Amino acid sequence: MTGVPGRTVRRNNAPIKPPRPATTVPDVLFACASTCFTMAVIFLIASFFSDDVTSGSAGKVLARFFAGTLLVSGLFLFALGYGLLRDERSNVDHYSFPIALGIVVGGLESFLFLLPAGQFLLAPLLLLVLAFRPVRRRLGRVVGAAAGARR
Repeated sequence: MTGVPGRTVRRNNAPIKPPRPATTVPDVLFACASTCFTMAVIFLIASFFSDDVTSGSAGKVLARFFAGTLLVSGLFLFALGYGLLRDERSNVDHYSFPIALGIVVGGLESFLFLLPAGQFLLAPLLLLVLAFRPVRRRLGRVVGAAAGARR
């Protein structure tokens, strides 16, 4: 503290920590949420237009119930990811690629589920590894270096 006659001035020596960046968890949650959204839409449409998916009225109700649970799960996953973003909520990079990846994975997963190709059902979920930011960065460098070598 420094003192001026009649007045005390305090110094603020507290270190200012920069805000920590968000982890890769929100990106994975956004990819999983968009996978759930995509599968919900596809299963809901299939329950109305495809007789192969359902057998009788109970099958249609179950397919629609499954689509509803996927929609609610996707909403909760998206809300959790949004809450974990901290101060980076305006950064589009956290949304664009994970959501596009989730749409692709959800479409492939629904296709295999409706086909029924049970032995390949987990294969599209392996693409969710691309939602991790370090994997995306490294893959971007490899693809960028390969594209630069072809020019």
